[in-house]
Amino acid sequence: MYFKETFRKAAAAVSGFVIACSSAVITVNAEETTVPAETSTVSATETTVSETTVPVDTTTSSVEVSTETSTETAVENDGGQVEWYKAELDSYDDSLSLISYEASPESTKKDKKSKKTPTPVELNVTGGYVGDIPWLESEPVIDAKEGQFAIVTYGWGHGVGMSQNGANFYAMYSGWTYQDILFHYYPDTYLMNTGEAEDEKITVNGISGDVLSMVSQIVYNEVGGSMSYEAIKAQAVAVYTYCKYNGNDSSDLRCKPFPPQIVVDAVSEVLGQALYYDGYYALTMFSASSGGITANCGEVFYADPPYLRSVSSDYDASYDPHYGTVTYIDDFQLRNMIQAAYKISLSDNPENWLKPTYSDQTGYVTYINIDDKLTVRGYEFKLALGLKSSKFNVFYTPRPEGEKIPEGTSQIIVVDPDYIGTPAVWYPNNYPTDIGSDPATTEEPTEAPTEDEESSEEPTEDSEEATDIPPYTEPVSQEPTTEEDLFSEPDYTDEPVW
Repeated sequence: MYFKETFRKAAAAVSGFVIACSSAVITVNAEETTVPAETSTVSATETTVSETTVPVDTTTSSVEVSTETSTETAVENDGGQVEWYKAELDSYDDSLSLISYEASPESTKKDKKSKKTPTPVELNVTGGYVGDIPWLESEPVIDAKEGQFAIVTYGWGHGVGMSQNGANFYAMYSGWTYQDILFHYYPDTYLMNTGEAEDEKITVNGISGDVLSMVSQIVYNEVGGSMSYEAIKAQAVAVYTYCKYNGNDSSDLRCKPFPPQIVVDAVSEVLGQALYYDGYYALTMFSASSGGITANCGEVFYADPPYLRSVSSDYDASYDPHYGTVTYIDDFQLRNMIQAAYKISLSDNPENWLKPTYSDQTGYVTYINIDDKLTVRGYEFKLALGLKSSKFNVFYTPRPEGEKIPEGTSQIIVVDPDYIGTPAVWYPNNYPTDIGSDPATTEEPTEAPTEDEESSEEPTEDSEEATDIPPYTEPVSQEPTTEEDLFSEPDYTDEPVW
């Protein structure tokens, strides 16, 4: 019991620790009322059995090292407190969906006591074969000029909990069900139906709506409509559980209106299903991709629940477009960013600026020594520099002996690897619905894109080949934040409320 409360407090302690990155914030408010399409069906996976659900036994395999980033900004609420909102990220490939968010333990809200007794969900696990993974021929080629840092990151996001791309790969290439996926990424949890989903409301950005509507819109914003069906279902359970953990509030999740019917159907099949650990809702964190292996929660955040421990994400090296991204930063530009973020003055020796400490198990950077003057957590450093992940390697090409580091600023260049495209997945009922529309509006929305329209968009910088430098705009200056403000230890003096 004490662990539960202290973990919640640890989650609250890191609620404000995000540095703003360059992308603009795109917030879509959820609508209050939605009507599910008549074609939506409820699968046999919603039936219950009298026996207690037992998680599938998954085997974790260690994978070699590597990093992620998120785009966030802060807005003051009516009470003057800062609330963090995630910005949308661009879709990066015709065959992979938009992934715009990474969850983190930021909420201070408690899960409400259930009015109904949850019932076990019928098991439907396969333990599908994981293999036939294409061999990664080489790490990305580094082509840094003199006086330039090259930081190679692996994955996108904090890397804790479920990898959204990893879930899609397991469903596509190993035939895993949504339960296989959930029990793999959240080991030792169990699946129950709350029995409340048809009668309760979920709040998103201040607007409340029925569970099917709100979860469908959140899932659409998270993974789009072209991922594997079982991966979409796994995302739906993770979203609903995350909301329940935070007292029926989506916390920092956001909606995207007009989800396609495939998303509505997937959410309908698992409606009301949530992951539990030791009698309570699990904190079902997730991020876009995890660089071949997920992080132990304690390597990224102070809290370290037993079900948020490192597991393999086997297909990332071969298929994930964020595995092996190279970010080039001139030494004088990196100096500007570090000095602005941490209010310190760096020495004239760039080779001494960054000294990472790696997790022996996962390869994530747990701490990084900055010029022997300051040591910060790897995830904080990732946020401050706008890197994709805290799983990264650092390389520096020295200037000629005696050459001084100039003043000034320069552009940061991000080069994504040349990767094997993931085959698209298509379904016959993949069309937009009016879910999330305003019932007071009589006209059909004219700007809601269809899936075909979305997939025909021009490739974004994430789909560029490694030899092509994507267009880049000058990064937004980082708002300096002290380590004490961001990563102070939580206060555990209060009595537990469990």
